[in-house]
Amino acid sequence: MNWRGEFIMRTYQAQLEVRGYELDSYGHVNHAVYPSYLEQARWKMLQQEDISLKTFAEWKRWPVVAEIRLQYKRPTFMGDLLDIETRVVECGKVHFLFAQTIRRGAEIVLEGEVKAVIVNESGRAASIPDEMKARFGFGPTAGSQSEGRTP
Repeated sequence: MNWRGEFIMRTYQAQLEVRGYELDSYGHVNHAVYPSYLEQARWKMLQQEDISLKTFAEWKRWPVVAEIRLQYKRPTFMGDLLDIETRVVECGKVHFLFAQTIRRGAEIVLEGEVKAVIVNESGRAASIPDEMKARFGFGPTAGSQSEGRTP
C-alpha cells in the first residue's frame, strides 16, 4: 500500500535465455516449454520473497498448479533473451492467481494466468498462511485487499 492507502501490485522479474533443446522441428520454442518458463519465474518470485521449500515445509503448506491459461503471441528462438513478469493479482482463502507476461525486448510473446492452490500434508486444499499473504501484499498487514482481484 502507498501512503494514500491504495494497493500497489508488486511485479517480479525473471530472465532466461532460450536453449536449443527446447525447440521443436520448426526451429522455435515448443508450446509445451512455456509453462516451465512461467514456473521458473514463479520460483524466482518466491526466492525474492525469501520463500523456499524449507519455508513451505515449516508452514506445512505447498502450492500446486490447478489451472493454466496461455495466449501465444509470437514464436521465440534459440538464444532469445526472455523477460518474464509475474504479478499476484488475486488471493483467495486457498488460492493465488498469477498473471505472467513473457517479453522479448518490448515485444510480448506470451500472456498467461496460473492458478495455484495451497495444499496441506494430506494434499487437500488448505488456507494460505497469513505470512505468505503479507509477503505478496495481501492479508491483515497489507490493508483491506485480502480477497479478490486488486484494483
